[in-house]
Amino acid sequence: MRKMLENDISSLNLGKSLVTKLKENEINSVYDLCNFSRMELSDIGIENTQIGNIVVELQLLGIDLKKNHAKRNTSINSYLK
Repeated sequence: MRKMLENDISSLNLGKSLVTKLKENEINSVYDLCNFSRMELSDIGIENTQIGNIVVELQLLGIDLKKNHAKRNTSINSYLK
């Protein structure tokens, strides 16, 4: 699981324009992406349909975005220890 979190976001099936937008906002790895909530992604200009696609791709890997924008993503922290 740790290796998967370290993968570049281009390894996800998100589309070139979305990957470019994420990288412009310094979201380069799956781990970086998992540290964002839906609200935070929306704040940087990601559309709701794109956020939905991100959620589906992450769920296929067995991981998810942060549930709350004010807290850490505890679901992925256990994989990094």
